[in-house]
Amino acid sequence: MYHLSDNSVLDNFILAKELMKIGGISPNAFRYWKGCIAGKYDKSRIVYLHKHFIHKKYRHLIPKCTPLNGLIQSAPFCKYTNLPPSHLIKSNNSSLYNLFEIKFIEGVKFINLKAFLDKFELDYSYTIYIEKCKYFAPLEKKIQLTKSLCLGYY
Repeated sequence: MYHLSDNSVLDNFILAKELMKIGGISPNAFRYWKGCIAGKYDKSRIVYLHKHFIHKKYRHLIPKCTPLNGLIQSAPFCKYTNLPPSHLIKSNNSSLYNLFEIKFIEGVKFINLKAFLDKFELDYSYTIYIEKCKYFAPLEKKIQLTKSLCLGYY
């Protein structure tokens, strides 16, 4: 089991829970597949399977799974950007909520990190963080997202 960094997008992975549901497979069966590569974010129970290392018996199910290209699980995204998770709840009326492309798959919340970076024309290799604008130094690179929140990058 590999641990994915908090800014790892899931381009080459599928959600294990979804594959198991589609195929009627036992939830932990992947643990016994020879050569299977599975990953999860730190302190998360959600498991992702690398598309190229799924047991050959189940590879035909991969196209039926939702593509995770550009996506990152919401909790690691919040940890990576220093954003409180409350901003990713629609009912909280956060002014940031509409800036994100949010997707739910099998009850798991994802943010499209690549689409977010593309929106602000930022390179995928940048480290980003979100905090109140008043805490930014004068020469720090930032983009104002709302009246009070800015996106910093380097």
